[in-house]
Amino acid sequence: MLIGGRLLLGVGLLIGIAIVAPQGMNAWLDRQIHPATPKPTVSWTVGSEANVELTLITADSRRLHCAHDETVDGAHCGFTANKKPWPKTPGAVIDDNDENVIQPYRTADTNALILVSGVWAQPELAMRVHREPPFHYDADKQLRFVAYCRVRFIGEMKGAALRWETGGKWHDDQSAFVAKPLHCTLAAPSG
Repeated sequence: MLIGGRLLLGVGLLIGIAIVAPQGMNAWLDRQIHPATPKPTVSWTVGSEANVELTLITADSRRLHCAHDETVDGAHCGFTANKKPWPKTPGAVIDDNDENVIQPYRTADTNALILVSGVWAQPELAMRVHREPPFHYDADKQLRFVAYCRVRFIGEMKGAALRWETGGKWHDDQSAFVAKPLHCTLAAPSG
């Protein structure tokens, strides 16, 4: 059987497309052509302000927890050091999006651990939770997004226990800076 020039050309093109089409191949090729520049190390200090990029899903508003007995500038973990729920303040608002509750997060750019209170009380994030309720959708199917926040560092918490899933395993003796958001947005900063 003879293979003609046009058929050979068509088969060659199909093989070429099959080689280039997989996402993994494209990602590898992109890393080879445009290697990522290393991110600067995080240099946070208490009292300073910084821009942070937090990687989130709306389920994080209810599933990320820390446990510690210390309060930092009026903010506290959702649990005491013995892993019992933090006692409610008499007369406190029932639904305040946990403005004074500290939760653990990872930064999107450097994967640094940071403890932040009141992320979900920020207007754009509160609206996101309203539009995509945390327990209405399966957390594994929620799209991850980035919140761009300007924060003020209010302290450092040493020896906290962190939990990344409600009912999950506690990771003890974690230390990280504690921050309060000054402003968070879902729009990437320009420039």
